[in-house]
Amino acid sequence: MHRDGALWRIVSASSVNRKVVAIDSQADSGKRRGVIMPQGPAVRRIVNRIKVKQLFQKQRELVLMLAARLGAICGVKAVVLGGSHARGVAHPGSDIDLGVFYSESDPFSIQCIRELAGELNDTAAPVVCGFYEWGQWVNGGAWLTIGGQRVDLLYRGLEHVERVIREAEAGSYQLDYAQQPPFGFFSATYLGEIAVCIPLFDPDGYVERLKRLVVKYPEALRRAVVQDHLWAAEFDLVAFAPKFAARGDVYGTAACLTRAVNQIVLALFALNRKYLLNDKTALAEIAEFELVPEEFGSRVQKTLAGLGESEASLVVAVKSVEELLRESVALAQELYRSRYELLATIRQS
Repeated sequence: MHRDGALWRIVSASSVNRKVVAIDSQADSGKRRGVIMPQGPAVRRIVNRIKVKQLFQKQRELVLMLAARLGAICGVKAVVLGGSHARGVAHPGSDIDLGVFYSESDPFSIQCIRELAGELNDTAAPVVCGFYEWGQWVNGGAWLTIGGQRVDLLYRGLEHVERVIREAEAGSYQLDYAQQPPFGFFSATYLGEIAVCIPLFDPDGYVERLKRLVVKYPEALRRAVVQDHLWAAEFDLVAFAPKFAARGDVYGTAACLTRAVNQIVLALFALNRKYLLNDKTALAEIAEFELVPEEFGSRVQKTLAGLGESEASLVVAVKSVEELLRESVALAQELYRSRYELLATIRQS
């Protein structure tokens, strides 16, 4: 199935059939070579945006084939490219993440996903889970390897995503620590996912409509996150971390400091009107922000790497993170007000 130089697109065939064809960009558009895909609703609109430099030719072919196959499943409303490839930060070993959108009132059949995964996966019995088996935020999906390429399918309910967007516009959000390591799932990540994703199959324009809602970072969300999470970091660093450090408790001190840094990270993303998408790239992204403590990432890494085991070294580490908080509070200006002025009670030494 060699298709070098081909432009893939999903085209309407009839009211009951769906075709995927490869059209040679150097040949007459009427000379088509392709394969008939499974039956499904008519495709009323072409969506093809595979212009991502991080995708090699074989990856593009794989992604478009999967979008067509998934789009042919009854109940699949949209398929998008997400993750590092959509963001333009992928490396050669990166997974390909595909979001599979459905309506809560008419979801697709998990069995259909299992059958497709079983057909395409390199090995037998790939992991395919049902809705909400992975939690309420990463609410299901599949782990596949196709031709040596790792592919993750991630389910997303359209109504759930829109509810989260509307809540964010009103300054409401959730942080679910139980969802996943290392810091849980921040509900506003949905807004970032929608902002960066590349629609592959979106015949009714569901994803495009959601995209229009997240062009601007909601100001109410910005204010709420900055206030809430700088306060959480302050409370952590005043009421808990010093006590663990004074006891020489590495376990407790490390947990408090890592938690406090994450709270500051969430606040800095919001302060700069940026959506947090991935904890793995958070510190690198912060380095490019306008409003950020100087050398924030390197200071965090140095502090956490050098905690040590003595009371003295742990106390120094707490002081280092306290200073990062002070600088972040100064940057927030009127967006942050301490509830009890706890930070002012910390000695300046």
